[in-house]
Amino acid sequence: MSASATPRAAVITRQATTVLTGEWTADARRAWRGDDGQPRLQVNLTAGAGTSRWGFGVRLSELDGLPPAAMSGTVSDARFSWTREAGVLHFTGSFDGGAGTGTYQFEPSAAYATAMSGLGYPRLSADEQLRLAVLDVTTPWVRDLAQSGYARLPLEDLRRMRIHGVTAAMIQDFTRLGYQSLDADMLVRLRIHNVTPEFAAGLAARGYSGLAAPDLVRMRIHNVTLAEIDELKSLGFGGVPTADLVRFRIHKVTPAFIRDMCGVGFDALTEDQLVRLRIHKVDAQFVRDARADGYVMTPGDAIDLAIRGPRFTRAKKR
Repeated sequence: MSASATPRAAVITRQATTVLTGEWTADARRAWRGDDGQPRLQVNLTAGAGTSRWGFGVRLSELDGLPPAAMSGTVSDARFSWTREAGVLHFTGSFDGGAGTGTYQFEPSAAYATAMSGLGYPRLSADEQLRLAVLDVTTPWVRDLAQSGYARLPLEDLRRMRIHGVTAAMIQDFTRLGYQSLDADMLVRLRIHNVTPEFAAGLAARGYSGLAAPDLVRMRIHNVTLAEIDELKSLGFGGVPTADLVRFRIHKVTPAFIRDMCGVGFDALTEDQLVRLRIHKVDAQFVRDARADGYVMTPGDAIDLAIRGPRFTRAKKR
């Protein structure tokens, strides 16, 4: 979602219930299928008092009354709604060739406001409820977070956690692994970088228990995998420090590269030597070519030759 200034929303009051009004656009030409396989419609609307503009996808199955012709044809009087626990969005407008535009009204749910008040969020504004409705921040989800130790979080944290799919089950799984009292920002980072409880448990099973959460994130950012850790161990590099696992990924020290180095006789290399060889672009073919030119190669000689080229003099010829 993105926010930018816009002057086009208004607030009206109807029977003591605040109703938000504004403008919407939709683009069926940008429709896509989500992870659940269901088609989605791209919708944009102005929100609250006109201070923000949002874009998001809505499952077509959730849009009550949307004419099928709206997806590609012309509809002059489209009227449809989208119901969430936090309230209902009513849309009126038109479509032409899959592009829609019109006005909306959002009716906040009084029952939702009451339930959220009991969960520590009293006096939600209509604008806040609209934001929570768009993200489908439900009271069962909020209640589950509270029961997992995350009660009365700031609304912005709730929104970010919902956007990125943080769940009570995920929190409980990490808690069982020893990751207690992670803040909302770290939980979101774990989700963004696909750090799963299964990944953390797999690391622990391989001797990497008690790692700090930022270390887990760093490893996933650089695509350290459990399979590669196992392969490195089979090549004699078991228990490599996490910092070196990350360095290996950054500099492309792969199991295949290690096997190639063993193939040219470099079979007792340290982690640092492997990284230096990759930094200076020394591979198995480089070593073979140097030997064919008469150089007796050690890892240090190979690195010096790669750095100095023709000026290399310390390696003795046969």
